[in-house]
Amino acid sequence: YSLGEYQKALEFYQQSLAITREIGNRGGEAKSYNNLGTVYGSLGEYQKAIEFYQQSLAITREIGDRGGEAYSYGNLGNVYYSLGEYQKAIEFHQQSLAIKREIRDRGGEAYSYNNLGAVYGSLGEYQKAIEFYQQSLAITREIGDRGGEANAWFNLGLTYYKLKRISEAKEAFLQSRELSQALGLAGYVQKCDRAIRRL
Repeated sequence: YSLGEYQKALEFYQQSLAITREIGNRGGEAKSYNNLGTVYGSLGEYQKAIEFYQQSLAITREIGDRGGEAYSYGNLGNVYYSLGEYQKAIEFHQQSLAIKREIRDRGGEAYSYNNLGAVYGSLGEYQKAIEFYQQSLAITREIGDRGGEANAWFNLGLTYYKLKRISEAKEAFLQSRELSQALGLAGYVQKCDRAIRRL
């Protein structure tokens, strides 16, 4: 996104927020807050992003939208991860994961495991990161989410690489590359090629 596009997105979501509030659509209001949070997060305005995600969270809890609540917790986890506040990130991702399990959102569960893997990887707790990525991988394979599977393999590859487990890293990158190729994700194929060359 260019800065201009972010500006447009903000205007659009602000209008959307105004309309949903006016007509009393609480679910739509929560979604608008989430969308605004995501744009501010992308702009690196993390405090603003947190405020919007908190507002979304409050509404989803109030109206009993468990899926929306899980989504807001996950978004808060991502912002705190970006801020390097890893403990907070873990807490929010764990809360998101617990709800996703409760409502049997398997795709969301895989996404949470992937996010937890990233946080533990940043903490240098690579073994724990691997366990989370493997859980994400198992679910994405089970539900046929090939894009998610490619992502989990890639993250496993990076983590094995950090542990100097080179043959496992290569295998993971190759798996990711094969899936990405099949899905026509050219950018991801290049990312895998770069990672393999580095080994």
